Amino acid sequence: MQFATSFLLIALACAFSSAWAYPQPNPQQKNPPNFNFTPPPDRRPFQLNGGGGGSPKQGFDLNLNAQAPVWQSNNGRHSLDATGQYGQHLGGPYGNSRPQWGAGGVYTYRF
Repeated sequence: MQFATSFLLIALACAFSSAWAYPQPNPQQKNPPNFNFTPPPDRRPFQLNGGGGGSPKQGFDLNLNAQAPVWQSNNGRHSLDATGQYGQHLGGPYGNSRPQWGAGGVYTYRF
């Protein structure tokens, strides 16, 4: 019996709290609020990512990646980004490797 009473009290508390959290609109209100807000297209910031690791005996690996927005359409559905990367092995028994560079572009279409 205690379980049924506790369950009933919890169910009533949930029902009342949801009614307070999500009130129903007033049908007599002449100008209901407009919730059809369209946010502007997002502006993506410049991104710089890096990483690396290793040990003094084996040498260290270093990696850097960058991505920057170049162009975005007015509605935000089309965008073009420029990318670049750098990588190199430093130290270790074989010494430093030649740096590896790369560049490219990323086109994005949002459905």
